[in-house]
Amino acid sequence: MTNKVLILGSGTSTGIPIPGCECQVCQSNNPKNKRLRTSIILKIPTLDNKQELSFLIDTTPDLRQGLLNHKIKKIDACIITHTHADHLHGIDDLRPLCFGPPPKTIPIYTSKKFSEEIENRFPYIFGDQANKPQLGGGIPRLLIKEINFSKKINKTTLHGIAFDFFLLPHGLGETIGFRQGRFAYLIDCHDVPEVVIDHLRSINLELLIIDCVCRAPHRTHLNTDSSFDFIKKINPERAKLIHMGHDLDHLELETEAKKSLGGTVSPAFDNQVLTYRNK
Repeated sequence: MTNKVLILGSGTSTGIPIPGCECQVCQSNNPKNKRLRTSIILKIPTLDNKQELSFLIDTTPDLRQGLLNHKIKKIDACIITHTHADHLHGIDDLRPLCFGPPPKTIPIYTSKKFSEEIENRFPYIFGDQANKPQLGGGIPRLLIKEINFSKKINKTTLHGIAFDFFLLPHGLGETIGFRQGRFAYLIDCHDVPEVVIDHLRSINLELLIIDCVCRAPHRTHLNTDSSFDFIKKINPERAKLIHMGHDLDHLELETEAKKSLGGTVSPAFDNQVLTYRNK
């Protein structure tokens, strides 16, 4: 079966262009330099091939625009990789996808630590307030489900689809990365543990999407040098760079990646559709 990855957004926390910035990338006319905050949707056929499940990865402040851009009518489940605002604070924009008839509840998968932070930050959705009669337009019908992180690599089935989840260091905190089929997603991290590298190498990945925020060394993210280094270690068939800031021009980064790693590595861009297989 062929699965799809839809790039809703490929930019860093500010998005590109940055309001008020007059740099070359922010003022660029190249549509591939216009970047919403980073989020993707996985579209995966069920085993009987009778329907296609849609897994949203992160609810950015640009979620509404991304859903409109692609006429998304349903999300079957959402994975929150971490609770930074640029990956979470569009969660209320899931509300229209919960409308009926009949009303639909969307499960939100994340770690125990992140689930507690989400519930505290959005008490009107998940707290006691959510159980009170609604006087306005209602709230998103969301149900948090915790992923078990008892191991370095945690095999989990979501809606009948197999995932491997693992934690990546992100500054003083952590981020959830995952592998699904022959695809892996490594977002918002400043390092990749050896156990994760070894695991992904053993899969013979077809597609890797990996964090790459800037050229200079960064305390909480991978930069071009470190991202290229991990791509070499993991050795996927293809790799895409994501979560890019405004010092990374698309064409320049594409040329740089090709020179360093060959034509199989390039920056992702908004609205791009990628494919990969389960086996």
